[in-house]
Amino acid sequence: PDPKIRLWKILAILLRMGIVTVMFTFLAAQFVSPTLQSLVTELDATHGRLTMSLMAEYWLRLSIANTYLWLLMFYAYFHLYLNLIAEVLRFGDRVFYKDWWNSSDVSSYWRLWNMPVHFWLIRHVYFPCIRCNMPKVMATFVVFLVSAVMHEVLVSVPFHMIRPWSFLGMMMQLPLVAVTKFLCSKFPGSSIGNLIFWISFCVVGQPMAILLYTVDYQYEKQFANVVDACSAAAAGGGVDGVVGRSCVAS
Repeated sequence: PDPKIRLWKILAILLRMGIVTVMFTFLAAQFVSPTLQSLVTELDATHGRLTMSLMAEYWLRLSIANTYLWLLMFYAYFHLYLNLIAEVLRFGDRVFYKDWWNSSDVSSYWRLWNMPVHFWLIRHVYFPCIRCNMPKVMATFVVFLVSAVMHEVLVSVPFHMIRPWSFLGMMMQLPLVAVTKFLCSKFPGSSIGNLIFWISFCVVGQPMAILLYTVDYQYEKQFANVVDACSAAAAGGGVDGVVGRSCVAS
């Protein structure tokens, strides 16, 4: 560990965290939030009817802003926050990530972008599977399965609804790993694997996940409102009560 806490380094990190927070809030408030609110308005106008053209339009509108937000989030957490905690605790090993942005295949990205979680999964999931005589391919599948479940929990708990999108997004990494590894061996030195990585994560995957969770969350709210209205009608008497009780039963 470092012999002492460097106050100047803590102040520099806090200053950069403040700047990143302002930039993140600006992008979210000026681009992402209005876009999602417009999507919700259109869904209300069409009674929840979702078309491919509508999804494609909002998917493209979110792609660029989402890329900037994701990079800001990475910089704020992995470079600033973790280094701040390491400085306060005088923690010596501060390799929290490596150059994942140059990944030539998807598997390299998952090894490099979150080193603490990567080492934890290797030690507590991958190696125990190997010690149980599990093939390396199956052990890798188990690692991604555990990671997919945890990703889904992190999204589903705040939204108070269980949906498969984060889980499926993580499990879809396995085919991407195989494809990009094949392309790297087929075309050594090319950037095609890195291109697939950036497109799959920032242009396709994350904006689509945001849209799907937004749509499902809106449907969940509409369903809850209908149930509340039916329950209120069921509590009344006469014809409204009968209609309300049949509505709740259905």
